Amino acid sequence: MLKKYKSIGTYLLNSVLVTVLDTGIVWFMNIILGYDLVIANTCGVVSGTIVGYFLNAQYVFMAAKGKKGAFIYLLTFLFGLFLANTLIYMGNTFLFATFPEKLNFLFSKGLSIIGPFFVLYYIRKKLYETPCNV
Repeated sequence: MLKKYKSIGTYLLNSVLVTVLDTGIVWFMNIILGYDLVIANTCGVVSGTIVGYFLNAQYVFMAAKGKKGAFIYLLTFLFGLFLANTLIYMGNTFLFATFPEKLNFLFSKGLSIIGPFFVLYYIRKKLYETPCNV
C-alpha cells in the first residue's frame, strides 16, 4: 500500500522544498522590497518550478526527462502559474482583504500553493502515463 502512495509522497516532499524557496522569494520581494504581490508570486513560482522540474524529473515522473517531458512540464507550469496567480489575487483582493497584511499574505499564498499542488500532480501524472506525440 505504501508503494501506491510513494509517487505522491515524493512529489509532496519535493513540493515542500520548492514551496519554502518559492515563499521565501515572494515574502522577500513583497514584504521587504515592496514589489506587487502577483509579480513577486510569479518570480517565486518560476524559481520554484525550475527546481521542482529537476527534482520531479529525477524522483517522480521519470517520463519528464527529455524534450517531450520538459515540454509537458512547461505547459503544465504555465497553467499552474495562471492558477496560482488567480488564487493569490482572489485571496489577497477578496477572500482575505480584511485580514492584517501579514495574515492576508500567509492565507493568500497558502491558497495559491495548495490548489495548484493537487491539480498539477494529477494532470502531470495523467500526461506522463499517456503516450503522446509531442
